[in-house]
Amino acid sequence: MPRFDEYTGEHLIPPYRILDLTDRRAAFCARLLADYGADVVKVEPPSGDPSRRLGPYPSDSSDPERSLDFLFYNTNKRSITLDLETESGRSLFRRLAADADVIVESFDRHYLYDRGIGFDALRADNPGLIMASVTPFGNTGEWADYQGDDLVVMAASGYMQITGEPDEPPVRQGNEHSHYPAAQYAAVGILAALYHRDFGGGIGQHIDVSSQEALITYYTDAHPALLWRKLGQNVTRVGTNSTLVIPLGAYPCKDGWIAAGVITPREWDALAAWIHEVTGNDEVLSEAYRGGNQDRAEHIDIITALFLEFAENFTVQELFHEGQRRNLVFLPVNEIADLLADPQLADSGFWYDIEHDDSAIGAVKYPLGIFHSDDVQARSRPAPTLGADNAAVYQGELGLTPAELATLSADGII
Repeated sequence: MPRFDEYTGEHLIPPYRILDLTDRRAAFCARLLADYGADVVKVEPPSGDPSRRLGPYPSDSSDPERSLDFLFYNTNKRSITLDLETESGRSLFRRLAADADVIVESFDRHYLYDRGIGFDALRADNPGLIMASVTPFGNTGEWADYQGDDLVVMAASGYMQITGEPDEPPVRQGNEHSHYPAAQYAAVGILAALYHRDFGGGIGQHIDVSSQEALITYYTDAHPALLWRKLGQNVTRVGTNSTLVIPLGAYPCKDGWIAAGVITPREWDALAAWIHEVTGNDEVLSEAYRGGNQDRAEHIDIITALFLEFAENFTVQELFHEGQRRNLVFLPVNEIADLLADPQLADSGFWYDIEHDDSAIGAVKYPLGIFHSDDVQARSRPAPTLGADNAAVYQGELGLTPAELATLSADGII
């Protein structure tokens, strides 16, 4: 099923069609694909995707068309409404799936199968169909039917075990971080499956993504399995400090926080000389602290106190620029306002503006943040209003008449 003419390289058919049946656990997957050119059709219940009712909103009104959460996760998608709880709705969905390349979904694992629109049923009419399912624990094993939100996945993956202060309880990452690894793996799996289908002589396939498993791979730099199997020890929480790099962490300055890390003996000598220059404290020049990080490990409390005494003399920007001048790893702990004004992000084109027709929303900055290419640029179309593309899809593509569309709407099917 080639997508390009093998001689001219021209497109033979329109972009890949993706049906998006995700909630917030996987909406970012479909957004990535939509931003870079796929025709993503978000299939929403007639009442709208639940995330439309999640704040924040740009005004006092909790208008579901103005949910900033929904707007972020659904750029460059189209929207149709369809009630999959009805046989008429499922019949229409089968027709849509028969001409789709990909379905991305994050229902409980039995939901689609119980309604006769699971992967096996749909690929009978479309052997090239690819389906990516994102669930908390995947489609196999004794936990396959367990529910799981961000906190549950954070706990089950072990991520919380390594996050937090050593003498405090485990904590989860800020916001709902666990959704992103699974969504990104699903997007990569879809691209690989499309390549296999279109250029490798294969057919469609079902991609099973576990949020728990995806998140585990995001902290394997701590070698938790190796540490446990060889030494019988858990990776311990170290807060913003480290037992391998000393000093390392976030430290308060006059007007904010600086992140600093010292790795090599040369860096320690440079830092020690600077601290002494500023504070006059001779302790920092002790031979006991020189050498590698492990030489300083037993003195971490003293070194931290020395650094705190030093850092309180500077603003964040003073420490950042002077640290860089001295070839030390000093960087600001940025807040959102800092990121929006960051010249580095501006130069790289990370932020781009999308203008919304709704004056209450206006122009909004969105993060491009995937990759940069001279030949492939992200699109910049705002998230769709509910059912905005019903006529284009149902009439223009499935051939329904305006009267049939009106009946479906009156019956609550769309």
